[in-house]
Amino acid sequence: MHFFTIEVSNRGVCALYMQKQPLPMHETTSFEQLFTAHHARLLRMATLMLGDAEEAQDTVAEVFARVAEAEQPPEPQVLTAAVRNRCIDRLRQMRLAERVRRRLPLDEAEFPAWEQEAEHEARMDAVSRAIDTELTQQMRRTLLLRYREEKSYREIAKTMNISEVAVYKHLRNALERLRRKLRQ
Repeated sequence: MHFFTIEVSNRGVCALYMQKQPLPMHETTSFEQLFTAHHARLLRMATLMLGDAEEAQDTVAEVFARVAEAEQPPEPQVLTAAVRNRCIDRLRQMRLAERVRRRLPLDEAEFPAWEQEAEHEARMDAVSRAIDTELTQQMRRTLLLRYREEKSYREIAKTMNISEVAVYKHLRNALERLRRKLRQ
């Protein structure tokens, strides 16, 4: 298996670097051809799906990074499906993060400025206590990795040596417990 670094410029130019040993010419050429033929189209598709050019670039780069590690270059429809699926994953992550942001922060218009800081501190203390007392160690660690360290589901799964589905379930259960506790 080869390990490489991929650099993508805003002009769609790809640079491929090997970390340990030189890459055989046919592999570089095959990857470059695949990249050149499909990068712009996949980037447009991802930008339309995500509505954010930077997120789209990250998503397409992740897919091409995986392709670079593959033994055989995938068919164009497989590449398209991979980008589409990764976009769907990112949208799910963004929706979950937005739901958490909507539920936890205070609305500034509801409180006078001098009361806002005390209310916010009290709310954050309550959230911290609930995280410490109401969640299992696994749920707490998953929640903190996701929202404090802003790691992706994949990164959390790798760090904790669990599946991405397990990460999702731990986060969902943690948020449900916190919601119930904080509504009391």
